[in-house]
Amino acid sequence: MRNYFRSIKFKYTLCVLAVLLLGLFVAAVSSGGTSPFSSALNYVLTPLNRAAAYLSETLSDWNAGFRSSARYIEEIESLKEEVEDYRQQLVEHEKLQQKLASYEDFLGVKSEHSDFVFEPAAVIMRDGMDIYASFTINKGTQDGIDVDMPVIYGKNLLGVVREVSLTSAVVYTVFHPDVSVSAYEMRTREDCYTEAENDLSAEGSIKLMGLARTTPVVAGGIVCTSGIGGIYPRDLIIGTVTQVMSSEADISAYAVVQPTVDPRTATDVFVITDFEDKAQ
Repeated sequence: MRNYFRSIKFKYTLCVLAVLLLGLFVAAVSSGGTSPFSSALNYVLTPLNRAAAYLSETLSDWNAGFRSSARYIEEIESLKEEVEDYRQQLVEHEKLQQKLASYEDFLGVKSEHSDFVFEPAAVIMRDGMDIYASFTINKGTQDGIDVDMPVIYGKNLLGVVREVSLTSAVVYTVFHPDVSVSAYEMRTREDCYTEAENDLSAEGSIKLMGLARTTPVVAGGIVCTSGIGGIYPRDLIIGTVTQVMSSEADISAYAVVQPTVDPRTATDVFVITDFEDKAQ
C-alpha cells in the first residue's frame, strides 16, 4: 500500500482530482455563488420553464377564444330567431296584400255588376298532385253555397262548385274535364267554348274550341264568359290566348288559353251565389 501512494499512478490521480476541484471552484464563482449542481440544473430546466409558460399562455388564449365562440353561437341563434320572426311577418304581410288585392278587384266587379251576390271564401285545402287543381273552400250550404255556383278572383273565373257540405265546398277549376264554359274572344267577338285536356291542364292551360278555321283570333286575345247556359255570368275573364292552331279532326280551329289568374295559387276567392240571368 505504501508503495502505491509513492507510485506515479497515484500522483497522476491526485493531479486529476486537483484539476476537477479547481474547475468546480471557478464554476461556483462565475455563477454568482450558486452551486455547480444548481447551475447545471437551472441550465437544463430553463427551456422547460419557458415552454411551460408559453403553453400556459396559449391555453389561456384558446380558452378565451372558446368562450368567445360560444357567445357568438348564442348571438347567431338569437339572430336566426329574429330572422324567422321577420319571415313570418313577411308571409302574413303578403297574405294580407293578396287579400286586399282580391277585395279591391271584388269592389270593381261589384260596381260593374250590381246584380251579383257574393260570398267571400278562403281556400283551406288543395291536392298538389291533382293536375286539375281542384280545391276546397271554407263555405258550404249554411253560407248559401250550392252546386254550379261560379268561383272568381276579382274579374277572373277560377271554376265552379261541384261538391258541397254544410261547412265546405269542393271547387272544380277550368282545368277539370267536367268544366266547360261558353265563351267569346273580346276583340273578334267570336263565340267558342273551353275544354280541358290532361296535357294542357298539367301545364296550366286549356283549349278554346269551336273557332272557325279562318278565325281572326290571334295570340294575346282576351277570352271571356258569354253567359250562355246561365251558370256563369257574362264578361268574366277566363284567360289569354297563347296560340291558335288548326284542328286535324275537322275544318275548325282551336286556341290554347292560359288563365289570367292561376287557380293553383289563389287563396282568397268569391262565390257568385246569384246574378240576374242565372239559370233557375
